[in-house]
Amino acid sequence: MNETQMQALLKLAAQRLNTTPEALRAAAENGSLQNITGQADSPQAAQLKKVLSDPEAAKKLLSSPAAQKLLDALGGQK
Repeated sequence: MNETQMQALLKLAAQRLNTTPEALRAAAENGSLQNITGQADSPQAAQLKKVLSDPEAAKKLLSSPAAQKLLDALGGQK
C-alpha cells in the first residue's frame, strides 16, 4: 500500500469514526485506537482493526467505489 492509498484509507475511516485522518494515524501509530474508536468491541472498531491488520481487507476497501473516487480526487492510482 502506497502513501496515497494509506491517506485515502485513513480519510475514509476517519469519516466513519467522526475524527480526523491525522488523529487516526497518530492513534494507530501509538497503539491507542481504542481512544478513537470508543469501545473495543464496537462494529466500527472491529472493522478498523481488521482493515489495519489485514492487507487483503485494506485492498478490498480501497477498491470500493467511494475509495476509488477519493483516490481519483487525490490523484492516486487505481
